Amino acid sequence: MIRKVLITGACLMVMSGTAIAGHCPADAKAIDHALQSSKMSMADQKEVKAMRDKGMELHNSGDHRQSEKVLAEAMRKLLMAQ
Repeated sequence: MIRKVLITGACLMVMSGTAIAGHCPADAKAIDHALQSSKMSMADQKEVKAMRDKGMELHNSGDHRQSEKVLAEAMRKLLMAQ
């Protein structure tokens, strides 16, 4: 019984990690789209682009939690500029 619970828990963790991993590229795409129509300064745009690139670098290396944090911060910066 305990073994089944542990196996089920492990499977759920793997599946949720895969779901989270798919979110990062969508966030990066949204940032790219928002930057096209943004009226923020060039320096701020450069900073957001660097954050977006760092987020995708983290995503590609498998650090999805940190990737989401960095991409969310880039999105917040974009929203505050509007």
